[in-house]
Amino acid sequence: MIQGRDIIFISSIDWDDQWQAPQELALRLSRAGNRTLYIENTGIRAPDLRDLKRVKRRLRHWGGELSEKGVRTINPGLWVHAPLVLPPFGSFLGRRLNRHLFLPLIRNTARRLGMRDPVIWTFLPTDTTVSLLDLLSSPRVRVVYYCAGDFTQLTTRVRQVERSEAELLKRSDVVFTICEELAAHCRRWNDNVFVFPYGVNLNAFPLESREQTQGLHPRPETFSWAAQSNGGGRNGHKVIGYVGGLHRHVTVEMLVEMARRRPEWSWVFVGAREGPLKDLAELPNVYLVGQRPHHDLARYISTFDVCIVPYRRNAYTETVVPSKINEYLAMGKPVVTTDLPPVCDFNEKHQVLITVEGRPESFLRAIEQALSQGEDETLVARRRAVARQADWGSRLEAMADLIVGGRVVEALRGDDGSHPGVREQVEKHLVNR
Repeated sequence: MIQGRDIIFISSIDWDDQWQAPQELALRLSRAGNRTLYIENTGIRAPDLRDLKRVKRRLRHWGGELSEKGVRTINPGLWVHAPLVLPPFGSFLGRRLNRHLFLPLIRNTARRLGMRDPVIWTFLPTDTTVSLLDLLSSPRVRVVYYCAGDFTQLTTRVRQVERSEAELLKRSDVVFTICEELAAHCRRWNDNVFVFPYGVNLNAFPLESREQTQGLHPRPETFSWAAQSNGGGRNGHKVIGYVGGLHRHVTVEMLVEMARRRPEWSWVFVGAREGPLKDLAELPNVYLVGQRPHHDLARYISTFDVCIVPYRRNAYTETVVPSKINEYLAMGKPVVTTDLPPVCDFNEKHQVLITVEGRPESFLRAIEQALSQGEDETLVARRRAVARQADWGSRLEAMADLIVGGRVVEALRGDDGSHPGVREQVEKHLVNR
């Protein structure tokens, strides 16, 4: 594990957003004895009306940080910085303002914290990131790029993203990706690429009996959907649940249709509302809970009979591995998900999911199949065992070994520059150990 280092995260999400890998990794590394600066999302595109709430929050945090060396202290050794920067891929003037006015403020924040020769761990492949690397660069700086998606699908500035990502990959000491397709893309510019899908905090998603869960958390039956019954029992009434943002990659129209066809089931959605949901919200058997703290998600999932991932199939989700899948599995829950390619690859290996095309009738049949499995103890234990392979503790240790170990692939090459099969063996050992 990395210890005693200064680490700067260039994150793709803000600290207060739905908890994902950037916050988890920053928190774990700070607890391991590293001084960690978490730079909130500097963007992949220009903001619009849907980002108004986030922009207001950014300005509020930025103003509040002025009296605290430009940061918020989360824990001893972990600071969050809300940078004031112009969007990436802007005009010539905008880029100059970023390079010479706004980005130096981030560098100065790191200096005030006494950070020297940091590990720079970025989730963003933008020109803003590359310019920030220029400002923070030193002979002992190590650069880590964690590629978690195809960012060309999230902006109209496709060629600019391609150029800046290529530059970032060339400058990175180690590259992590969440799936093999992204790894193949990154290997065009860097040999030191390893596949690490997002992990899961097993302690936050315990596998326990219903009685034990009720003792650890507020009683699930206090939720109105869990209190319902059909004929005095739960045989007719079922709870179908989803944890995550209700964004444009979620097939909302399919959810509306399924909820209408199964009015006796409760449909529970725990996560931020990121799009128009009027038709879904109006249904009496639908519960839009909103975003909840990450540490609180387990008590919601404990009430679900089946967990779902109703994503669209599109160019962006072709490389998406939803982290919620391992959170569901960690609690032993049956999972029905759209047949995204990386998810199908995952299931081909583990055989613990039900993957299905994104049509209401197909999805409903899959949910009914999952319900028919009941609470089979063997299946529950198998799901937990699969999630255990993605434990963030062991996964981060493997990633840290690669970061501090340098360009390990170079040491494994033959004289002709080739290393047939070696990378795959290293990945398999590190990811699954």
